[in-house]
Amino acid sequence: MKKNKRFLYLLSLGHLMTDVNQGLLPIFLPIYKQVLGLSFTAAGLVSLISLISSSVIQPFFGFWSDRRAGRWLIPAGCLVAALGMALAGWAPNYAALVAAVFLSGLGVAAYHPEASKTAHYLSDRHQATSMAVFSVGGNLGFALGPAVAAGLLALGGLKASPLLLIPAGLLSLVLWTQLPSLEGAVKGSSSHKREGAPRAEASAAGHPNVRAMILLLVIVIMRSWLHVGLTNYIPFYYINYLQGDPAYSSMLLTVFLLAGALGTLAGGRIADRWGCKNMVLVSLALMVPMVLLFPRTEGVWLFVLLAVGGFTLVSTFAPTIVLAQNLMPGHVGMASGLIMGFAIGTGGIGLVIIGAVADALGVPAALASMALIPALGFALTLFLPDDARERRLSQALKA
Repeated sequence: MKKNKRFLYLLSLGHLMTDVNQGLLPIFLPIYKQVLGLSFTAAGLVSLISLISSSVIQPFFGFWSDRRAGRWLIPAGCLVAALGMALAGWAPNYAALVAAVFLSGLGVAAYHPEASKTAHYLSDRHQATSMAVFSVGGNLGFALGPAVAAGLLALGGLKASPLLLIPAGLLSLVLWTQLPSLEGAVKGSSSHKREGAPRAEASAAGHPNVRAMILLLVIVIMRSWLHVGLTNYIPFYYINYLQGDPAYSSMLLTVFLLAGALGTLAGGRIADRWGCKNMVLVSLALMVPMVLLFPRTEGVWLFVLLAVGGFTLVSTFAPTIVLAQNLMPGHVGMASGLIMGFAIGTGGIGLVIIGAVADALGVPAALASMALIPALGFALTLFLPDDARERRLSQALKA
């Protein structure tokens, strides 16, 4: 079991290294725009291409992973994600930039389903805790991306981007050399885990629960809308609406995002005790008053509110992945790609809707409308299978 934990930490580190590249783009994009003389529309298209290749394509890699031995995608995805961003820094024209960003996104999309599936099979009965260990690496990587981008720009501007290949290449080499041991650990633990799994997690026939999976996808999409909405409208509210200090807004956003990373770890442990469905219900219920209180809170209490909000919202990240994997036994890679890629990647759609509300009714109204998202998500979650009850039934049958 200690060896399994070591592999989980290694996969989490690979997750961090891979997702750093996603966090670089928002900082690099204004520089690309200036250097290549891009319009705002052209720059926005680069972001869209990154979203499509890194998120929307993930389920296809998951589908492929479930049907072929694809463990090599773990080191390859980590390396390709960095290679794309390294090439982007030297792109001589717009077409080369788009191609490089697309390549980086493919690396991100390749890493997530296979690595998440492997983490699933390495987990013991504490599935959500194990998935949280894996997931927190990605959350930290995305949060560290802007700092890494700033460091590279200070060292040599966009031309310093090939430096990304040094840590990514070394870690990819380590991951590659560990593949045989990793494969052995998976084979040694997956059968044991399946034998002790709750009936809902490994159905008698092994068939996916399509209805529940679609419902879960909608819930995760709504959570993504709320997360992306708050991430963007915390600065909008204090900078554009209140004409406040951008540095203060940056501090608020940093607290929100870092608290989310802590929530990822804690949420896994809580879900293993309460059940994943119960964890999602509590999280969404708490987010309704937090969203409504946000514009009405000031001073140190605002930082406390945002810390609790970020912690609460992102605490369901690992539990929803576990729910999806258990709803699709035999299709774990596909389930991982749908949740970590497609569902989370659709956050931009919600941002467009919230933006339309802000344009029509103002930023305060847009913030208030976000409270409807967790309220509706809570109502939909009530119809998910109760994994905690199934676990108790399974334990009673074994006793």
